[in-house]
Amino acid sequence: MRNLKLTIEYEGTNYHGWQFQPNSPTIQGIIQDKILTITGERVKLIGAGRTDAGVHATGQVANFRLKGDIPLPTLWKGLNSLLPSDIRITELQQVEDKFHARYHAKSKEYKYQIFTGMVLSPFFYRYVYHLPLKLRLEEMFAAAELFVGQHDFTPLSPAVRGKKNAIREVFSSSFIQQKEMLIYRIRANGFLQYMTRNIVGSLIEVGKGKLSRENIQELLKNPDLSDLVAPTAPPQGLFLIKIEY
Repeated sequence: MRNLKLTIEYEGTNYHGWQFQPNSPTIQGIIQDKILTITGERVKLIGAGRTDAGVHATGQVANFRLKGDIPLPTLWKGLNSLLPSDIRITELQQVEDKFHARYHAKSKEYKYQIFTGMVLSPFFYRYVYHLPLKLRLEEMFAAAELFVGQHDFTPLSPAVRGKKNAIREVFSSSFIQQKEMLIYRIRANGFLQYMTRNIVGSLIEVGKGKLSRENIQELLKNPDLSDLVAPTAPPQGLFLIKIEY
């Protein structure tokens, strides 16, 4: 039995996230269906990251086990011919038997795009959060750096409170400004549900002057704090861009 690794790009607008749901279209579910169509085998696709509904990916990684001996180029071509045009397999390779896309990932990297101009092109609305405001960029950029390090992110992922370990280590957290486009990038050893979007939401509140750098520090020091949690940023600006092993 071969262990096969996929690198996947997808435009997440039309999907209810990565993880399989019996009555809703998901990335995992659709790829598994196409593998079944081509090989006759019902497989379990293991994704490195579970992206939410409406979130995109340019570097998702997954693996699955296959009994049959179909040549990889044939399988790769077949998948891309059957998959909808908003999902593509960019790489397919056989890996060692012990490889696990999720558990062996050393880091994951996301980016979030915010457009602050008054008029957003209709060609970009699916890929950015349109926020036509004058933000306090210096304060936002300084606050972003506070997330670097090991922290308990329970306040930024309330669904995990009391259920799982919420400590994660962030390796980098910063903004890039390209005229009216703000691109936030964060790399960590793991992410909790809505964690990145809640971080972005908090940084936006800093940019609006509703939260301060000190508020962010307090949020990271006190995992029981909830009254400083900002609105969750919408999904369309978020991309899973890289998994490192």
